[in-house]
Amino acid sequence: MNPFKRAIIHQKRQPVKSFLLFVLIFILGTILSGAISVRQAIIATEEAVMMRIPAISAIYFDDVAAAEELGVPIWELPPGIDGLGRPTMEEIIEIGDLPYVRDFDFYFIGELWSEEFYWVVPDIDQSRIRGALTHLQEVISGEHYFGGIFEIFPIRGVLNAQPTDIETGLIELISGRTFTENEIETGAMVIFISQEFAVLNDLYVGAIISLDSIVLNMYEMGQEVMVDPSFNWDKARGEERFRMYHEVFEFEVIGIFEVIHEIVYESHVGQDLELRLREFAEMHNRIYMPVTVADDFLNAERLIRAEIYALFEASPTDINATSFLYEPWGEGVFLLYDSRDLSAFTDLAIEMLPGFWTVRDLTGGFANAIASMDTILELADLVLILAIGATLLTLTLTIALILRERRKEVGIYMALGDKKSKIISQILIELFIIFSLGIVASLFIGNLLSGEISRNMLEETVLAQIEESQNAIWAYDPIPNSIRIFTPEDLSLEELLEMYDTSLDVETIAIFIGVSFGTIMISTVIPMMQTIKTNPKKILLD
Repeated sequence: MNPFKRAIIHQKRQPVKSFLLFVLIFILGTILSGAISVRQAIIATEEAVMMRIPAISAIYFDDVAAAEELGVPIWELPPGIDGLGRPTMEEIIEIGDLPYVRDFDFYFIGELWSEEFYWVVPDIDQSRIRGALTHLQEVISGEHYFGGIFEIFPIRGVLNAQPTDIETGLIELISGRTFTENEIETGAMVIFISQEFAVLNDLYVGAIISLDSIVLNMYEMGQEVMVDPSFNWDKARGEERFRMYHEVFEFEVIGIFEVIHEIVYESHVGQDLELRLREFAEMHNRIYMPVTVADDFLNAERLIRAEIYALFEASPTDINATSFLYEPWGEGVFLLYDSRDLSAFTDLAIEMLPGFWTVRDLTGGFANAIASMDTILELADLVLILAIGATLLTLTLTIALILRERRKEVGIYMALGDKKSKIISQILIELFIIFSLGIVASLFIGNLLSGEISRNMLEETVLAQIEESQNAIWAYDPIPNSIRIFTPEDLSLEELLEMYDTSLDVETIAIFIGVSFGTIMISTVIPMMQTIKTNPKKILLD
């Protein structure tokens, strides 16, 4: 008789034992199914959440770490402390070479003055503004709005010939070109500007424009105020006698870009919206140039400021007095291939940064959701490990007892000349039928029960995280100005729960079947091999 028929006959003779084994498999399988379903759903949901976060990071001074080191609250950190140990361009380039990075840029931020050109005031849809903005015009306007003689324009000296602002979709070149590598290296006096700025100031590709680098003698101006309380600061800024440094630079316009970034008014309110509008206005007036050009004139300004602060007789260790005397402020921005690599990239980058410098991204807005999912994922992993361990132990002991009861049967088969492979096949077929029925039933029941339970747990955990963060004395999660504009919309609890899907898919079923049958096979083979190794004569004589 073949092993399959013998297996069926044996199960018909032992229906109660077969049913009890089925129940045991069903219970253990239900736990495994639930843990695997929850684990896969959490991983998929967390990936979906991470995909909503822009894959972009920036260097940032870690105020929290500095405050802990100095033993003071963050708001009592000495002004200018972030100028200490600032990352160099070479260190940023080294981080930019990490495998997670698709592209990166290093740029200096500064400003140049002009009596000739006008500030672009971008169009703002005031009908979409939530709440009152009492300083809207001041936020989006330039110095002329306050009666200034000079307009001050933001400049960005970039290392990347194709600036990251283009790569990230903030701006789009519509005329001319960007920089060449040679122009970046040699410090060519070339720039590109926004279309609105070009139209307002009658500029075009090929135009030569002059911009002023000015450092005012704040010491002398302060002395004037002490003599004449009616001293006009704005007017004084236009007087040559108060300029410690004044150099005129001529640039060629080689490109014109269009600002394609749009403000999502509905996602911001109050001061947060004002910050977005200020950045939006700055983008229309931003002037891009090679990093080497910006480095030169910013360092020249720094040396002059050192002379001015010397007039105040400030101590060299006075961080407050010397806060503007360090190297020009450099920003590092990194575009990653995948937002799911943000955490791994941050860990590596931090090891390469000096002092209290770190890397920040935009995951902070999703911190409650991510922390809640991580908590449930840890719980699901723990349940899965315990379930596998319990299954191995329980089934190994159960099958060992079953085989012990059938020792004489096995001994008879072996004494009659049956091959060990035939005996093993019969027992495996018997167990496979029961295991298959139990696993299939537990797969769906476990998935159904775990889906409802885990969804409620996720909701409660998120709400607890939100309450905890709201009850915190002071929540501090800074975003570097260089990437603030990419901040995504907030994720509501309803959206998160909608994203959380425990429906069975091919991957989840495959993992469950693989884990289940792998565990069962290990539990079965160990006692079976022990039984088969025994001499049939010894079995029959026991």
